[in-house]
Amino acid sequence: MNQTPDTIPVLTDIVEDEADAAPIDRTRLFLDELEAHLTIAIHEQADELVHNACREMEALLLEQVSDRLRSELPTLISRIIEEHFQGPERSH
Repeated sequence: MNQTPDTIPVLTDIVEDEADAAPIDRTRLFLDELEAHLTIAIHEQADELVHNACREMEALLLEQVSDRLRSELPTLISRIIEEHFQGPERSH
């Protein structure tokens, strides 16, 4: 560098795009953005549908178990009481 201390360096070279650089394909960029947007939207929708289905199945299963318990509970109580009072002699 042959500059005096008072001289401020200045960029004088002109920067140009490389001749062999591929031109921007705006259609490809648009399609890539569209694909990304569709992927996100579809994934969110599928995720929501799966979660809703799981909640519905859980509610249905809980209702079925509750109904079954309600119908079997009197028989279970009756059997336990009968076994307790009429079963084999208990040792104290």
